[in-house]
Amino acid sequence: MTRNNSRSTLTRYALLDPRPADEARAHPLAGAVNIPLDELYARTHELPPRDATILLTGPEQLCEEAARWLLHNERHAEIAPPIPDPHPTIPCPGRLWQPNAWLAEIEPQLTPGRAADLACGTGRDTVHLASCGWDVLAVDVLPDALQRGQALASRYSGLLRPIRWRQMDLEREPLATLGQFDLVIVFRYLHRELLTTLHEYVHPGGSILCETFTELHQQRHGRPTSPGHVLAMGELRSLLSNCEIRQYSEAWRGTAHTARVWARRM
Repeated sequence: MTRNNSRSTLTRYALLDPRPADEARAHPLAGAVNIPLDELYARTHELPPRDATILLTGPEQLCEEAARWLLHNERHAEIAPPIPDPHPTIPCPGRLWQPNAWLAEIEPQLTPGRAADLACGTGRDTVHLASCGWDVLAVDVLPDALQRGQALASRYSGLLRPIRWRQMDLEREPLATLGQFDLVIVFRYLHRELLTTLHEYVHPGGSILCETFTELHQQRHGRPTSPGHVLAMGELRSLLSNCEIRQYSEAWRGTAHTARVWARRM
C-alpha cells in the first residue's frame, strides 16, 4: 500500500477484492479494496488507470469471472494471492483509483482552504482534495456523475473535509453565485470563456490548475471530436494571461497529449 500524497488520509491499495460486500466486511483481505463483482459496471471510476494491470484477490473462481469481465471491458487483470496478515485489524478504507497526476504533484505545495472542482465528473479529484484538508465545492452538469461522486465520498466517511455537490451548467450559469476560492481546478474540460474569467473567482494569491487535451491528441486519436474541445499549442497559457503562470507544459503523458498550467491570481 502507498500514499500518493503524504497529506491525504486515503491509502492506496494494490488489490481488488470482488467478493460480496457483506463477506468482505466480515473477513477483510489485507491491502485490498472491495468492489463486488456485480457492482463493477457502476464503479469503473474507482478502478486504477486504464493502462494499469488490476490485481484480483479472493476466491479463485470469482477472481476468474471478474478477470473475464474486465478483459471484456478492455482492462487487463491478473490474479494475485492474498497478502498475509498475521495481526488482522479492521482496515482503513483504501482506494485503487488515482487523482489527476498534475493535482497530486502541485497540491502539497498549497495551503488547504476552500476549493472548487469545476466539471468534476465522478469526483475522484474532489475526494482527493477533501482528503487533503480542503473544503470542496464540486460542480458538474450531469446529475448521474454527481451521484457517483457522492457515493465515492461516502466510502470514506470520517476521513474527508466537507464536500458540497452542485449541478450546474458552466456554459450557461454565472459562477458569481459560487463565491471565491483559494484553489480552482478544471481537468479534461474546455470552455474558453470560463477560463478567461476564472481569476475573478479566486482570492488574491489563490491558484488555478487546468489540464486538457491539445490538437496533437485529437490528430492522433480522433477525439475529442469537436475542434472546439481541444487546445491549440500555447493557447492555454494565453487564456490565463491575466494570472501569474507558475508552471506550464505541453507534452505526451502516456497516450494523451495535454496542456497543463498552474496559475496564480496576482
